[in-house]
Amino acid sequence: MLGNSKRYISIEKTKTYIYFLFLYVVIASLSITYTSYRVGHATIWPADALMLASIFSRKIDNIQSATLITFLASLIAQTICGYHGFYMVLYALVSSIQIFLSCHAYRIYIRKGLIFSDYKSILVFNISSGVIFPFICAILGGTFNALEAGSPFLGDFVDWFFSLSLGNVTFARPFTYILSGALRDNIRNAFSTEKGIFVSCLSILIAVVSSYLVFNQSAYPFLFIPTSLVIANSLLCGEVLGSSTVMLVSMLAIHFTFRNSGPIVLMHIGYLGQEAILQIYLLFLVFTERAVSIIFMRNESLMQGVAAREQMLNVMMSNATDSIVSIGCDGLCRWAGGASLDLLGCSASDVVGENIIHVLGADEVNEGVLRSFFEDDSKTIYTFSYRSAYRKMLVLNVSFRKFWTGGVVSGAIVTVHDITKESEKLADAIQRSEKDQLTRLLNRAGFNEKMKTLIGSNIKTFCLSYIDIDHFKTINDTYGHEVGDLVLTKISKLMLTEMREVDIVSRFGGDEFVIAVLSDEEKAGEVFERLAQRVSDETFEISPAQNIKITISCGFARYARGKMLDLLIQEADTALYDAKRTGRNRVCAFNNQKMVLQPLEA
Repeated sequence: MLGNSKRYISIEKTKTYIYFLFLYVVIASLSITYTSYRVGHATIWPADALMLASIFSRKIDNIQSATLITFLASLIAQTICGYHGFYMVLYALVSSIQIFLSCHAYRIYIRKGLIFSDYKSILVFNISSGVIFPFICAILGGTFNALEAGSPFLGDFVDWFFSLSLGNVTFARPFTYILSGALRDNIRNAFSTEKGIFVSCLSILIAVVSSYLVFNQSAYPFLFIPTSLVIANSLLCGEVLGSSTVMLVSMLAIHFTFRNSGPIVLMHIGYLGQEAILQIYLLFLVFTERAVSIIFMRNESLMQGVAAREQMLNVMMSNATDSIVSIGCDGLCRWAGGASLDLLGCSASDVVGENIIHVLGADEVNEGVLRSFFEDDSKTIYTFSYRSAYRKMLVLNVSFRKFWTGGVVSGAIVTVHDITKESEKLADAIQRSEKDQLTRLLNRAGFNEKMKTLIGSNIKTFCLSYIDIDHFKTINDTYGHEVGDLVLTKISKLMLTEMREVDIVSRFGGDEFVIAVLSDEEKAGEVFERLAQRVSDETFEISPAQNIKITISCGFARYARGKMLDLLIQEADTALYDAKRTGRNRVCAFNNQKMVLQPLEA
């Protein structure tokens, strides 16, 4: 199967090579026969353009094959037209060199896509295959003509250059569009809309008919009419149909000039002079249209790029989870997109014209803050977070970023981002780091943070107690740690019941609790006495058939401004030691005259 496949591909390539060999011979023979004042010097040479088009359209994918076909077909065409001798081999070599150089330039400069797909590739082709390579080949061809004639002749160089240049720039693009199917697709697209086909047909018809009339008369020098019409045609019909129209007009100009008709014959400068004028005119016609076409394609490319970016922006905005709003320096919204309805509580169209402060409904933003943001050149970003007034469960992050027009601040882009989940995760992480996992009271770290805030406030006094459960180690050893955890949990709930919301309740670890009561020493003592009595009266059910009684010991100390937290805890711990030493199940206040620093009993 693989061998048959390779053989089929080889047969198809051979057919393609023979097809282009035949076309080259036909086009080259017609050029020599109908556009030459002297044998071998054609006014225009479109045969090489055919081979370039075969490479550009990928009908022939091998440069060496295209070069060889050019060489053989040129020899055959010259022989058919009656030219014989050694020098025809050299002339065929010139065309082969041009094909080789142009194809290699295509491979180097145009790496992807069709060579005439944008204005840059057209510009590269016009400079290389329209000027540089024809100039090189014209030097070779003129030199061979000089060797054949025995004397140098500048006219031979000029003939070679214009002939090769005109053939390439006039016919390479239309041939490429025909072979690649771009011309067919363009015509099909024009037929898809009545307006498109009407404009295209009318433009091409006017250009061709008017050019026919101009070159079919010899009374008036109306050479500017075809030039103007092909430019207008390129603007109306686009690159593909425009280049094909230029080819048709060029063929009319060549045909009627060689029939001794048209404005060029009004110049009585002989055949060679008229040939030179014809070549210059065609070159001007082609390059003028190419320049306009390049500008048109460049603008079209820019417009397509802008349209593509706008479409991409619309897709991004419609699928964005953030709300994005553009505002002026006056704070009024210009446009909005993204998740405006979900985050702002209004649609994008409703936002336009409204003040961003009213749209956000955030207390953190006011007109003074926004005004100072725009007036301060050093401040480019202003960010804050707030809870949405539209949907209370949402926490939103809002960022203002300035943008400039002509070096002057003309507004800002406001991005509203939903950080509810992040806030919840952060709150949960903070809670985990500051809360005791068993009792859900504050742990030591959480207690210290609360106390820093409390001591840093204007409060003058409060009392701090150090509490532990009497004989808790015996409870754990006798009934197990599960019962111990049950006791800790129930006592924690009793503490929360007896304390106010402003009081701070924490578990430092094991059976040690630290409580800050925001009252004076007398009232705090009453609170701790009531708590101890409440625990003593409570019955702790450790199983359906068994209950136990629990007591606690409590020591507390009074805070005075300037006292360190570590010292306050140590004083409460000393008072707790006194409570345990004097019999447990009691509350003791710290005695300033008797400061005990011994460790607590187990």
